[in-house]
Amino acid sequence: MNPLVALLMRRKLGIGANRASKRRLFFNLTLIGLVVCALIIAQIFVVSMSRGIADKWAYLADGHLQLYLAPGQVLPSHDLIDSIEEVGEVNALLYSPDKNQMVRVKGVEDTYFSASRLKQLSITSAPSQTSTLPKIMISADLAQDLGLALGDRLALMLVSHDAIRAQLCIIDALYDSGYRELDDQLVYCDLSFVRRLFGDGLTSTYEILSQSRSLTSLKSDLERSGYMVTTWEEQNPALSTNLQTSRQAVLAVMVAVAILCGYFISELSAQMVEDDKARIATLHLMGALPSQVRVAYWRSVMIITALSVALGTGAGILCSFMLPRALAAIAARSYSALSFYLLDFPIRIPLHDIGLIALVLLCASALSVHLSLRRVGAIEPLSCVRFD
Repeated sequence: MNPLVALLMRRKLGIGANRASKRRLFFNLTLIGLVVCALIIAQIFVVSMSRGIADKWAYLADGHLQLYLAPGQVLPSHDLIDSIEEVGEVNALLYSPDKNQMVRVKGVEDTYFSASRLKQLSITSAPSQTSTLPKIMISADLAQDLGLALGDRLALMLVSHDAIRAQLCIIDALYDSGYRELDDQLVYCDLSFVRRLFGDGLTSTYEILSQSRSLTSLKSDLERSGYMVTTWEEQNPALSTNLQTSRQAVLAVMVAVAILCGYFISELSAQMVEDDKARIATLHLMGALPSQVRVAYWRSVMIITALSVALGTGAGILCSFMLPRALAAIAARSYSALSFYLLDFPIRIPLHDIGLIALVLLCASALSVHLSLRRVGAIEPLSCVRFD
Protein backbone atom coordinates (compact mmCIF):
# COMPACT_ATOMS: atom_id res chain seq x y z
CA MET A 1 0.00 0.00 0.00
CA ASN A 2 1.22 3.50 -0.82
CA PRO A 3 2.62 5.10 2.39
CA LEU A 4 0.67 8.28 1.70
CA VAL A 5 -2.58 6.37 1.31
CA ALA A 6 -1.86 4.39 4.49
CA LEU A 7 -1.13 7.57 6.47
CA LEU A 8 -4.31 9.27 5.26
CA MET A 9 -6.38 6.18 6.07
CA ARG A 10 -5.01 6.02 9.60
CA ARG A 11 -5.93 9.66 10.18
CA LYS A 12 -9.48 9.17 8.85
CA LEU A 13 -9.90 6.08 11.03
CA GLY A 14 -9.00 8.05 14.13
CA ILE A 15 -5.48 6.67 14.64
CA GLY A 16 -3.42 9.61 15.82
CA ALA A 17 -6.27 12.03 15.09
CA ASN A 18 -7.46 14.79 17.41
CA ARG A 19 -10.48 14.46 19.72
CA ALA A 20 -12.86 16.20 17.35
CA SER A 21 -12.06 13.71 14.58
CA LYS A 22 -12.49 10.78 16.96
CA ARG A 23 -15.85 12.10 18.17
CA ARG A 24 -17.02 12.51 14.58
CA LEU A 25 -15.86 8.99 13.77
CA PHE A 26 -17.67 7.57 16.81
CA PHE A 27 -20.85 9.44 15.86
CA ASN A 28 -20.78 8.03 12.33
CA LEU A 29 -20.14 4.51 13.58
CA THR A 30 -23.00 4.77 16.07
CA LEU A 31 -25.49 6.24 13.62
CA ILE A 32 -24.88 3.65 10.90
CA GLY A 33 -24.83 0.86 13.48
CA LEU A 34 -28.20 1.94 14.92
CA VAL A 35 -29.79 1.93 11.48
CA VAL A 36 -28.46 -1.55 10.75
CA CYS A 37 -29.54 -2.76 14.20
CA ALA A 38 -33.09 -1.55 13.58
CA LEU A 39 -33.21 -3.27 10.19
CA ILE A 40 -32.01 -6.58 11.63
CA ILE A 41 -34.47 -6.49 14.56
CA ALA A 42 -37.39 -5.71 12.22
CA GLN A 43 -36.53 -8.58 9.88
CA ILE A 44 -36.02 -11.07 12.72
CA PHE A 45 -39.35 -10.02 14.25
CA VAL A 46 -41.31 -10.52 11.02
CA VAL A 47 -39.66 -13.84 10.17
CA SER A 48 -40.05 -15.19 13.71
CA MET A 49 -43.71 -14.19 13.90
CA SER A 50 -44.46 -15.72 10.48
CA ARG A 51 -42.82 -19.00 11.43
CA GLY A 52 -44.54 -18.89 14.81
CA ILE A 53 -47.94 -18.60 13.12
CA ALA A 54 -47.03 -21.45 10.78
CA ASP A 55 -46.06 -23.61 13.78
CA LYS A 56 -49.34 -22.85 15.57
CA TRP A 57 -51.31 -23.88 12.53
CA ALA A 58 -49.26 -26.98 11.86
CA TYR A 59 -49.20 -28.30 15.43
CA LEU A 60 -52.75 -27.40 16.49
CA ALA A 61 -54.88 -27.29 13.35
CA ASP A 62 -53.63 -29.52 10.53
CA GLY A 63 -50.31 -31.17 11.34
CA HIS A 64 -47.27 -30.78 9.13
CA LEU A 65 -48.73 -33.38 6.77
CA GLN A 66 -52.23 -34.81 6.40
CA LEU A 67 -52.44 -38.50 5.55
CA TYR A 68 -55.52 -40.12 3.97
CA LEU A 69 -55.59 -43.90 4.24
CA ALA A 70 -57.25 -45.98 1.56
CA PRO A 71 -59.08 -49.18 2.56
CA GLY A 72 -56.56 -51.83 3.48
CA GLN A 73 -53.63 -49.43 3.95
CA VAL A 74 -51.65 -49.44 7.17
CA LEU A 75 -49.97 -46.49 8.84
CA PRO A 76 -46.58 -45.70 7.28
CA SER A 77 -43.24 -45.89 9.06
CA HIS A 78 -40.51 -43.36 8.28
CA ASP A 79 -37.47 -42.02 10.10
CA LEU A 80 -38.67 -38.41 9.63
CA ILE A 81 -42.08 -39.03 11.21
CA ASP A 82 -42.30 -37.99 14.87
CA SER A 83 -45.94 -38.88 15.47
CA ILE A 84 -49.16 -39.81 13.67
CA GLU A 85 -52.53 -39.02 15.24
CA GLU A 86 -55.99 -39.84 13.93
CA VAL A 87 -58.46 -36.95 13.93
CA GLY A 88 -62.04 -36.43 12.81
CA GLU A 89 -63.37 -33.02 11.85
CA VAL A 90 -66.82 -31.52 11.37
CA ASN A 91 -68.08 -27.98 11.08
CA ALA A 92 -70.47 -26.74 13.75
CA LEU A 93 -72.53 -23.79 14.90
CA LEU A 94 -71.90 -23.14 18.58
CA TYR A 95 -74.80 -21.66 20.56
CA SER A 96 -74.47 -19.79 23.85
CA PRO A 97 -77.28 -17.97 25.70
CA ASP A 98 -76.20 -14.68 24.12
CA LYS A 99 -74.39 -15.39 20.84
CA ASN A 100 -73.50 -18.07 18.34
CA GLN A 101 -70.31 -18.80 16.43
CA MET A 102 -69.25 -20.97 13.49
CA VAL A 103 -66.43 -23.25 14.62
CA ARG A 104 -64.37 -26.19 13.48
CA VAL A 105 -64.82 -29.15 15.84
CA LYS A 106 -61.86 -31.46 15.93
CA GLY A 107 -62.16 -34.91 17.45
CA VAL A 108 -58.86 -36.15 18.90
CA GLU A 109 -57.64 -38.96 21.11
CA ASP A 110 -56.03 -38.61 24.54
CA THR A 111 -52.52 -38.90 23.08
CA TYR A 112 -53.03 -36.00 20.69
CA PHE A 113 -51.67 -33.29 23.00
CA SER A 114 -48.08 -34.44 23.11
CA ALA A 115 -45.19 -32.45 24.57
CA SER A 116 -44.54 -30.72 21.24
CA ARG A 117 -48.16 -29.60 20.94
CA LEU A 118 -48.37 -28.51 24.57
CA LYS A 119 -45.53 -26.07 23.86
CA GLN A 120 -47.90 -24.26 21.49
CA LEU A 121 -50.72 -23.62 23.96
CA SER A 122 -51.72 -23.49 27.60
CA ILE A 123 -54.70 -25.46 28.94
CA THR A 124 -56.87 -24.69 31.97
CA SER A 125 -58.98 -27.67 33.04
CA ALA A 126 -62.17 -27.58 35.07
CA PRO A 127 -62.35 -29.33 38.46
CA SER A 128 -63.45 -32.93 38.14
CA GLN A 129 -67.21 -33.16 37.88
CA THR A 130 -69.73 -35.86 37.13
CA SER A 131 -71.67 -35.24 33.95
CA THR A 132 -73.04 -37.43 31.21
CA LEU A 133 -72.67 -34.64 28.66
CA PRO A 134 -69.84 -34.79 26.11
CA LYS A 135 -66.85 -32.67 27.10
CA ILE A 136 -65.30 -30.11 24.79
CA MET A 137 -62.39 -27.67 24.98
CA ILE A 138 -62.73 -24.17 23.53
CA SER A 139 -60.36 -21.20 23.60
CA ALA A 140 -60.41 -18.66 26.41
CA ASP A 141 -60.98 -15.86 23.89
CA LEU A 142 -63.98 -17.64 22.37
CA ALA A 143 -65.40 -18.32 25.83
CA GLN A 144 -65.06 -14.64 26.74
CA ASP A 145 -66.74 -13.53 23.51
CA LEU A 146 -69.64 -15.90 24.10
CA GLY A 147 -69.95 -15.12 27.81
CA LEU A 148 -69.06 -18.67 28.86
CA ALA A 149 -66.85 -20.17 31.55
CA LEU A 150 -65.47 -23.54 32.62
CA GLY A 151 -68.27 -25.97 33.45
CA ASP A 152 -70.91 -24.11 31.43
CA ARG A 153 -73.16 -25.91 29.00
CA LEU A 154 -73.58 -25.01 25.35
CA ALA A 155 -75.28 -26.41 22.29
CA LEU A 156 -73.56 -27.52 19.10
CA MET A 157 -75.15 -28.02 15.70
CA LEU A 158 -72.62 -30.30 14.00
CA VAL A 159 -72.58 -30.69 10.24
CA SER A 160 -70.73 -33.29 8.19
CA HIS A 161 -70.93 -33.87 4.45
CA ASP A 162 -74.07 -36.05 4.77
CA ALA A 163 -75.62 -35.45 8.21
CA ILE A 164 -76.57 -32.82 10.80
CA ARG A 165 -76.53 -33.54 14.53
CA ALA A 166 -77.49 -31.38 17.52
CA GLN A 167 -75.74 -31.97 20.85
CA LEU A 168 -75.61 -30.34 24.26
CA CYS A 169 -72.04 -30.26 25.63
CA ILE A 170 -70.13 -29.06 28.67
CA ILE A 171 -66.94 -26.97 28.66
CA ASP A 172 -64.33 -29.15 30.34
CA ALA A 173 -61.22 -27.06 29.53
CA LEU A 174 -60.06 -23.76 28.06
CA TYR A 175 -56.96 -23.32 25.94
CA ASP A 176 -54.96 -20.32 24.78
CA SER A 177 -52.50 -20.56 21.89
CA GLY A 178 -51.80 -16.82 21.76
CA TYR A 179 -53.06 -16.58 18.17
CA ARG A 180 -56.65 -15.44 18.16
CA GLU A 181 -57.20 -16.08 14.46
CA LEU A 182 -56.86 -19.79 15.26
CA ASP A 183 -58.46 -19.76 18.71
CA ASP A 184 -61.71 -18.22 17.50
CA GLN A 185 -62.51 -21.13 15.20
CA LEU A 186 -61.03 -24.31 16.71
CA VAL A 187 -62.86 -26.51 19.25
CA TYR A 188 -61.53 -29.86 20.52
CA CYS A 189 -63.52 -32.88 21.66
CA ASP A 190 -63.04 -36.63 22.03
CA LEU A 191 -62.77 -38.53 18.77
CA SER A 192 -65.21 -41.11 20.12
CA PHE A 193 -67.83 -38.37 20.52
CA VAL A 194 -67.93 -37.38 16.84
CA ARG A 195 -67.63 -41.02 15.80
CA ARG A 196 -70.72 -41.86 17.85
CA LEU A 197 -72.66 -39.03 16.22
CA PHE A 198 -71.67 -39.63 12.61
CA GLY A 199 -70.48 -43.23 12.50
CA ASP A 200 -69.16 -44.24 9.10
CA GLY A 201 -70.10 -40.80 7.75
CA LEU A 202 -67.17 -39.23 9.61
CA THR A 203 -64.10 -38.69 7.44
CA SER A 204 -60.97 -39.48 9.42
CA THR A 205 -57.51 -38.22 8.56
CA TYR A 206 -54.11 -38.67 10.17
CA GLU A 207 -51.93 -35.73 11.16
CA ILE A 208 -48.19 -36.24 10.84
CA LEU A 209 -45.70 -34.20 12.84
CA SER A 210 -42.08 -34.01 11.74
CA GLN A 211 -39.07 -32.01 12.86
CA SER A 212 -37.61 -32.20 9.38
CA ARG A 213 -37.08 -28.82 7.73
CA SER A 214 -37.78 -30.35 4.35
CA LEU A 215 -41.27 -31.81 4.37
CA THR A 216 -41.07 -32.19 0.60
CA SER A 217 -38.78 -35.21 0.83
CA LEU A 218 -41.01 -36.90 3.42
CA LYS A 219 -44.11 -36.21 1.34
CA SER A 220 -42.42 -37.55 -1.78
CA ASP A 221 -41.36 -40.74 0.00
CA LEU A 222 -44.90 -41.35 1.27
CA GLU A 223 -46.43 -40.68 -2.14
CA ARG A 224 -44.01 -43.11 -3.78
CA SER A 225 -45.23 -45.69 -1.26
CA GLY A 226 -48.81 -45.16 -2.46
CA TYR A 227 -50.12 -42.82 0.25
CA MET A 228 -52.21 -39.71 -0.35
CA VAL A 229 -50.56 -36.83 1.51
CA THR A 230 -51.01 -33.05 1.64
CA THR A 231 -49.03 -30.38 3.50
CA TRP A 232 -50.51 -27.79 5.84
CA GLU A 233 -49.67 -25.12 3.23
CA GLU A 234 -51.81 -26.97 0.67
CA GLN A 235 -54.60 -27.19 3.22
CA ASN A 236 -54.39 -23.45 3.92
CA PRO A 237 -53.18 -21.80 0.70
CA ALA A 238 -54.43 -18.32 1.61
CA LEU A 239 -52.63 -18.28 4.97
CA SER A 240 -49.44 -19.78 3.55
CA THR A 241 -49.35 -17.28 0.68
CA ASN A 242 -50.06 -14.40 3.03
CA LEU A 243 -47.20 -15.34 5.36
CA GLN A 244 -44.77 -15.78 2.48
CA THR A 245 -45.83 -12.53 0.83
CA SER A 246 -45.56 -10.60 4.10
CA ARG A 247 -42.04 -11.86 4.69
CA GLN A 248 -40.92 -11.03 1.16
CA ALA A 249 -42.55 -7.59 1.27
CA VAL A 250 -40.86 -6.69 4.54
CA LEU A 251 -37.52 -7.97 3.22
CA ALA A 252 -37.96 -5.76 0.14
CA VAL A 253 -38.62 -2.76 2.40
CA MET A 254 -35.53 -3.56 4.49
CA VAL A 255 -33.41 -3.81 1.34
CA ALA A 256 -34.76 -0.46 0.14
CA VAL A 257 -33.90 1.14 3.48
CA ALA A 258 -30.42 -0.40 3.23
CA ILE A 259 -29.98 1.25 -0.17
CA LEU A 260 -31.04 4.60 1.31
CA CYS A 261 -28.56 4.04 4.12
CA GLY A 262 -25.88 3.52 1.46
CA TYR A 263 -26.75 6.93 0.05
CA PHE A 264 -26.37 8.45 3.52
CA ILE A 265 -22.92 6.90 3.77
CA SER A 266 -21.95 8.59 0.49
CA GLU A 267 -22.93 11.86 2.09
CA LEU A 268 -20.54 10.99 4.92
CA SER A 269 -17.69 10.61 2.46
CA ALA A 270 -18.66 13.84 0.71
CA GLN A 271 -18.60 15.68 4.02
CA MET A 272 -15.18 14.21 4.84
CA VAL A 273 -13.85 15.49 1.50
CA GLU A 274 -15.40 18.91 2.05
CA ASP A 275 -13.87 19.18 5.53
CA ASP A 276 -10.45 18.12 4.21
CA LYS A 277 -10.48 20.17 1.01
CA ALA A 278 -7.44 22.22 2.02
CA ARG A 279 -5.59 19.11 3.19
CA ILE A 280 -6.36 17.31 -0.09
CA ALA A 281 -5.14 20.32 -2.07
CA THR A 282 -1.90 20.27 -0.06
CA LEU A 283 -1.49 16.56 -0.87
CA HIS A 284 -1.91 17.40 -4.54
CA LEU A 285 0.84 20.03 -4.24
CA MET A 286 3.05 17.38 -2.64
CA GLY A 287 2.60 15.18 -5.71
CA ALA A 288 -0.22 12.88 -4.55
CA LEU A 289 -2.39 11.65 -7.41
CA PRO A 290 -6.20 12.19 -7.15
CA SER A 291 -6.65 8.43 -7.56
CA GLN A 292 -4.48 7.80 -4.48
CA VAL A 293 -6.53 10.22 -2.40
CA ARG A 294 -9.78 8.66 -3.65
CA VAL A 295 -8.55 5.19 -2.73
CA ALA A 296 -7.63 6.35 0.78
CA TYR A 297 -10.99 7.95 1.41
CA TRP A 298 -12.93 5.07 -0.17
CA ARG A 299 -11.14 2.47 1.94
CA SER A 300 -11.56 4.55 5.08
CA VAL A 301 -15.31 5.00 4.57
CA MET A 302 -15.82 1.32 3.68
CA ILE A 303 -13.89 0.16 6.76
CA ILE A 304 -16.11 2.40 8.89
CA THR A 305 -19.19 1.07 7.09
CA ALA A 306 -18.18 -2.59 7.40
CA LEU A 307 -17.41 -2.14 11.10
CA SER A 308 -20.75 -0.39 11.65
CA VAL A 309 -22.63 -3.13 9.79
CA ALA A 310 -20.91 -5.85 11.83
CA LEU A 311 -21.61 -4.11 15.13
CA GLY A 312 -25.18 -3.24 14.14
CA THR A 313 -25.88 -6.80 13.01
CA GLY A 314 -24.49 -8.26 16.23
CA ALA A 315 -26.44 -5.76 18.34
CA GLY A 316 -29.62 -6.47 16.37
CA ILE A 317 -29.33 -10.23 16.89
CA LEU A 318 -28.64 -9.81 20.60
CA CYS A 319 -31.51 -7.34 21.06
CA SER A 320 -33.89 -9.66 19.19
CA PHE A 321 -33.57 -12.24 21.96
CA MET A 322 -35.10 -9.66 24.30
CA LEU A 323 -38.20 -9.42 22.08
CA PRO A 324 -40.16 -12.25 23.77
CA ARG A 325 -39.93 -10.52 27.13
CA ALA A 326 -40.99 -7.17 25.66
CA LEU A 327 -43.84 -8.77 23.70
CA ALA A 328 -45.02 -10.63 26.80
CA ALA A 329 -45.24 -7.30 28.64
CA ILE A 330 -47.23 -5.84 25.75
CA ALA A 331 -49.55 -8.85 25.63
CA ALA A 332 -50.15 -8.56 29.38
CA ARG A 333 -51.64 -5.09 28.82
CA SER A 334 -54.25 -6.61 26.45
CA TYR A 335 -54.16 -3.96 23.76
CA SER A 336 -57.20 -4.59 21.56
CA ALA A 337 -55.34 -3.44 18.43
CA LEU A 338 -52.83 -6.30 18.93
CA SER A 339 -55.33 -9.01 19.84
CA PHE A 340 -55.22 -10.63 16.39
CA TYR A 341 -51.40 -10.72 16.24
CA LEU A 342 -49.21 -13.50 17.56
CA LEU A 343 -47.02 -12.08 20.34
CA ASP A 344 -45.71 -15.38 21.72
CA PHE A 345 -43.21 -17.05 19.41
CA PRO A 346 -39.60 -18.33 19.53
CA ILE A 347 -36.92 -16.19 17.93
CA ARG A 348 -35.55 -17.46 14.63
CA ILE A 349 -32.46 -15.90 13.06
CA PRO A 350 -32.89 -15.67 9.26
CA LEU A 351 -29.22 -15.74 8.28
CA HIS A 352 -30.02 -15.56 4.57
CA ASP A 353 -32.15 -12.41 4.98
CA ILE A 354 -29.60 -10.78 7.30
CA GLY A 355 -26.78 -11.55 4.90
CA LEU A 356 -28.77 -10.10 1.99
CA ILE A 357 -29.49 -6.85 3.88
CA ALA A 358 -25.83 -6.46 4.89
CA LEU A 359 -24.59 -7.26 1.39
CA VAL A 360 -26.97 -4.78 -0.25
CA LEU A 361 -25.96 -2.07 2.22
CA LEU A 362 -22.25 -2.64 1.62
CA CYS A 363 -22.65 -2.75 -2.18
CA ALA A 364 -24.83 0.37 -2.22
CA SER A 365 -22.33 2.12 0.02
CA ALA A 366 -19.35 1.10 -2.11
CA LEU A 367 -21.00 2.38 -5.29
CA SER A 368 -22.37 5.62 -3.83
CA VAL A 369 -19.07 6.44 -2.06
CA HIS A 370 -17.15 5.80 -5.28
CA LEU A 371 -19.42 8.22 -7.16
CA SER A 372 -19.27 10.88 -4.44
CA LEU A 373 -15.45 10.85 -4.38
CA ARG A 374 -15.18 11.94 -7.99
CA ARG A 375 -15.06 15.52 -6.71
CA VAL A 376 -11.60 14.86 -5.24
CA GLY A 377 -10.03 15.28 -8.68
CA ALA A 378 -11.73 18.67 -9.06
CA ILE A 379 -9.99 20.18 -6.02
CA GLU A 380 -7.35 22.65 -7.26
CA PRO A 381 -3.97 22.71 -5.49
CA LEU A 382 -4.21 26.47 -4.98
CA SER A 383 -7.40 26.04 -2.93
CA CYS A 384 -5.20 25.45 0.10
CA VAL A 385 -3.84 28.98 -0.19
CA ARG A 386 -5.63 31.71 1.73
CA PHE A 387 -5.33 35.35 0.98
CA ASP A 388 -5.94 38.03 3.59
